[in-house]
Order: sequence, then C-alpha cells, then structure tokens
Amino acid sequence: MEHMKTAEVWTHTHFLQRDPLYQEEKPYSLRYTPPEGFPRANIKLERHEIMVKDIRPDKDKLSFRKDGYCINDLRSRMKYGDWDEDSKVKEIYLREVADMLRKTLGACHVQIFEHTVRKRHEIFPISTGEPYKYNQPTSIAHIDTTAPWVLDMVRSLNPENAAEILKHQVQCVNVWKPLVGPVKDWPLAMCDPQTMNVDRDLEPCDLVYPDYVVENRQVYYSDAFKWFYLSNQQPNEAWVFLQSDTDPIGKPGMNPSLLTCYG
Repeated sequence: MEHMKTAEVWTHTHFLQRDPLYQEEKPYSLRYTPPEGFPRANIKLERHEIMVKDIRPDKDKLSFRKDGYCINDLRSRMKYGDWDEDSKVKEIYLREVADMLRKTLGACHVQIFEHTVRKRHEIFPISTGEPYKYNQPTSIAHIDTTAPWVLDMVRSLNPENAAEILKHQVQCVNVWKPLVGPVKDWPLAMCDPQTMNVDRDLEPCDLVYPDYVVENRQVYYSDAFKWFYLSNQQPNEAWVFLQSDTDPIGKPGMNPSLLTCYG
C-alpha cells in the first residue's frame, strides 16, 4: 500500500521474544489448569513502542484483493442488547457477515466457524481479581490461524465434501466491528502485510484447550512493520482482513494481517 499522510499515535504492544527455546520447543499456551508442576505456557513476551497511523482519510482506497485487508460498510440489524443472545448473533449477524463476505471476496461459499463478543470492562487492563464476563481486548500482536490449521478445520467441518472444497482456493478471513461507536479507546491496530517477512517475523503457536488445539502465529517485533488504525470507528465500519490462504503466502499484498489492540 502507498504511504499515506495521516495522524500518528505512539503506543506500545507486545511481541514474542526471540529465544533459542523455540528452536526446540514450540510456543504454547494451555487454556485450562494443567497438572501441578507443568508450565501453563512457555510464551515469553516483550513490549515495544509502535507508531500507528490513522487510515481514515484513505480507507476507501483499500482493496482486500490488493492489500489483504479493507474496511467494509456493514449495517447490522443487531441492537446492543442482542449481542448477549447467542441465537440472535448466529441468526442475524453471522448471516449478514456471510453475505458481506460473498460480495467482498466473490466467494462461492462462506462458512463461519467461530465468533467472539468482546466488551471491555471499565477498569481494564487493571485486573478485577475475578474472571471477566466477556473477552477483553488483546495487546499481543498475533495472527489467529495458520494455513495447515485452516485445512484441518475445513476437513473437520466438511467430512463429506472436504476433498472437493480443497480443490479450490480457501481463505480464512477475520471480520471485526465495534458494537457501539465511535471507538475512542482500545481500537484495532492493523499491520500492513506488505511490511512483513513471513519466514522471519512469525512463529506457529499452539493454544491448547481441553478438547482441541488452535494453531495461531505469534509475532516477532520488526522495525519494518507499518501499523494503521481507523479513528472514531463506527459500528457499520467493519475491518475485513486475511488470516490464511491456501494460495502461496508471500505474493505481494496477500500476506496474512497482524493485529493487536492498544489503549
């Protein structure tokens, strides 16, 4: 993407620390209480300052096909109170998302396998000492999936016709929008995929749950990264960004997108 003249914000976020350990042991995080004496995680993080530019003046120039991310108009019928009702999220919002993605990607089939509602607690990131009712913003740079994990997910969700589906291009895409707006704190920060080196900057990581494993990608810090956010993001403004692609990763503009949030 071409350089843009936009407002700049200096903030910080967290990245995976380069450590010889990861040459022998894959990064992991257990999402349950392990047996006594077994480490819950081996992920070592370090904090870095990043400069984040406001992409609003140029948001309409973004192209998913060219840049790997864009901002789409998504006017949902959901009311704020509806987000607490999972049935409404599935029956209304996820169908709206699927329709939008068909138009954005030109996809012949859209299959949504996960959704998450985040509502920031008023004192976050200060701990309350108790588990939060809702998921909170994340301040760790990451990519939600890897291509091999996505292929396994396709096979798991489509046991009867996975072989036919995988004859075609399969993209794993993330959609992120506010529940209310304008967003004044903890916005999503997006890294321009063209500033990333897939082989150098990413490390596969296992998120281990009691009955399944998600493979995502942790991120090493790079001075080359260029970060963007959307100022005063409104509920109808939805980020759409690539996570994994069965086409070769590394072609211009179609690397996966790194993301984080900042306060």
